[in-house]
Amino acid sequence: MESKKVKIGICAKQTDDMSPEAEPSVMNVFCEAVLKDDGENFTVEYEEFLVDGGGVTNTKLVFAKNAPEIVSMVRTGLVKMACSFSDGERFNCVYSMADGISLDFCMVTKELTNTLSLEGGRLLVKYNIEVRGLVVSKNEYRLTVIKR
Repeated sequence: MESKKVKIGICAKQTDDMSPEAEPSVMNVFCEAVLKDDGENFTVEYEEFLVDGGGVTNTKLVFAKNAPEIVSMVRTGLVKMACSFSDGERFNCVYSMADGISLDFCMVTKELTNTLSLEGGRLLVKYNIEVRGLVVSKNEYRLTVIKR
């Protein structure tokens, strides 16, 4: 297995579809990550530290090298979640928070571009969050490997 420590930049943007006049919420994160290639699967692992003293969330993105258009995300720690992204696909998701609150929803991938490798690259996912069939937000997740 090959692995490489890198710095990544993440831009997450969420637009509230229930209040179209509201400004989008944008979060930018820069952190260290580990890229892993085991020959069959590629993994990106990183930790997010919440500024409000809320703790740490560990995130792992995984995809088969022969199917980079299907990306799974697993989050553990303060926030727990598992989901998958694939163009045009709908996946059920449970988002669990430290205070015991869990939210059930669907994530519907609208666009996915994945060029991640040990050499760098980026992942772009545009997706909607639906609750009971209604779109409640439109989202964009962009992860870019920053070469050292």
